[in-house]
Amino acid sequence: MNIVGCNFEWLSAPLILFTGTNRWIFLINAASYLMLPGLIFCVFTRLRVSPRVAWWWMWLLPSGWCFILQAGSDVNDSFAAVYALAMVGLALSARESKRAGDLWLSMLAAGLVTGVKQTNIPLALVWTIAAWPGARLLLARPAITALVVAVSLLVSALPGTILNMEHTGNWQGLPPGTLTSVWSRGTIPWKLVGNLFLIPQQNLLPPLFPPAGAWNAAMQRFLQTPLGTHFAPFERFGYASWGVSEAEAGIGLGISVLTLVSLVSLRGLKPVATDADKTNGNSFLRGMRLAPWVSLLVFMAEICSYEGARLLAAYYPLLFPLLLAGRGHSRLVRQPWWQWFGLLVMLVAAGMLIVSRDRPLFPEHTIIDKLEAKYPRAKIFSEIDAAYAAPRAIRNERNDFINDLPPGERVVGYATIGGAFEPGLWWPLGQRRVERVLPDDTPQALRARGIHYVMVEDVALDAVGMTIEQWIRRYDGNLVDQVAIQQDRHRPPTRLYLVLLRSSPEP
Repeated sequence: MNIVGCNFEWLSAPLILFTGTNRWIFLINAASYLMLPGLIFCVFTRLRVSPRVAWWWMWLLPSGWCFILQAGSDVNDSFAAVYALAMVGLALSARESKRAGDLWLSMLAAGLVTGVKQTNIPLALVWTIAAWPGARLLLARPAITALVVAVSLLVSALPGTILNMEHTGNWQGLPPGTLTSVWSRGTIPWKLVGNLFLIPQQNLLPPLFPPAGAWNAAMQRFLQTPLGTHFAPFERFGYASWGVSEAEAGIGLGISVLTLVSLVSLRGLKPVATDADKTNGNSFLRGMRLAPWVSLLVFMAEICSYEGARLLAAYYPLLFPLLLAGRGHSRLVRQPWWQWFGLLVMLVAAGMLIVSRDRPLFPEHTIIDKLEAKYPRAKIFSEIDAAYAAPRAIRNERNDFINDLPPGERVVGYATIGGAFEPGLWWPLGQRRVERVLPDDTPQALRARGIHYVMVEDVALDAVGMTIEQWIRRYDGNLVDQVAIQQDRHRPPTRLYLVLLRSSPEP
């Protein structure tokens, strides 16, 4: 996953080092989540959103499903929203205060947000516009500015992009033959059309979506049609999970519906004068509100992932000032029905946290078993049981598979493309090292590095067009164990193979 920067790892490494466990990584997302309301209010009011409107939305937006579900996880999307808001808020502060320090910090935040993931690079446009009025402040102290620029580039996506170019030949960092997974070679107009469908679809999915199987089958049939072939480069175009999870959730159904209802309801209200009216002639503020939407178009013209809604976590807060600065919102947020609607959205988000498939906060197995026993003909309960059982099964099967490794094995090889199963190989922390096995590595090179065991993932075999038997013959090994991990009932299982290399290759 070379499209993912190392900024999250910089924060998680000290936690692992000083605690000796990875259980506390969620604190990064939890701390970031607590910062969201204040940062949202700061940015919204500086972009002349009414303080009353900003106050309501500073609580509503953090109830977006990508934020609330990731607040207790180690998924590395939502915490980037803190950097995105900080880079804009500090740049706007520098414009008002004329302090170069605010602009330097804003520049660092801009570097950090792109260094989280390359999918955040388009947000650099937002920072450029926000920082432009204070550009002269940077020239007042050129030495410090040069130092900040250097550090900002080091923590940005630039170093990873350069290394990707050097080692893989493309700036995305994906090996040849895998470019259609996230960064597609499709045409820009069809990518825009595809994302115009996918991003709303992903954000409008309900918490539970029982007809996911039928929906995904229909999407596969659509891809075989003349129109659907234009979307074949997308990664699992139109795919829908049985239920929303932290690894797929966007801003969510609640915020999406509330936003649509709010915009429609404005037509029936008599507008009142707001601070936004005083900035109608201010081209800078208009540009600032519009810039995130331009960045969104760039994102949509490049990204072809079925998880696009989740990858937009850093974008969402910056998209709302354009929607909320219009006349009428100050009156709308005073309406009792709207306030109750907003509270309902937050309540549903809290419920999502409780029933999360990844970390449910209730005894789901016991309750579902009782419901299945009481209503044996109700297929819905067996579907729910399967949805909750999948994460448990994945953890158990993965752990049993990794336990086949001898405790004293210090170096383990991993042949893969994405590497989703790597974290478990490092356990126990501090006693084992994982090294990637690349397609051009020779058997002699692996043995010289002290690698005796290699975990081979099926995607690595597909990338080089080999079967596991051919791979074993090439590297002269023995198959120790294999497992098929069903990550999603509507997708083929992921197959992992554990191979023991012989101490010396056969002649």
